[in-house]
Amino acid sequence: MGKSSIRIGSFEIDDAQLSSPEAKGGGKVHIPCKSDPDLCMQLDAWDENVSVPAVLDGRHSVLYKEKYDSQEDEWIMRLE
Repeated sequence: MGKSSIRIGSFEIDDAQLSSPEAKGGGKVHIPCKSDPDLCMQLDAWDENVSVPAVLDGRHSVLYKEKYDSQEDEWIMRLE
């Protein structure tokens, strides 16, 4: 996994982790909650079927909420 920057609305995260699209399950973005607790609260309220427009490393992308990892305190988003 490599470090990535992501912008979702007015939220900007500079220490997100991007897993390879070739990895099992496809591309994933790991968003640490310590980076922006307000964003994590927003993600918690969103439905898994809602597409989330984002800018990931300067590219427009669409994310879907996959799960919250309580051990790592991060949200895992599926990259489409």
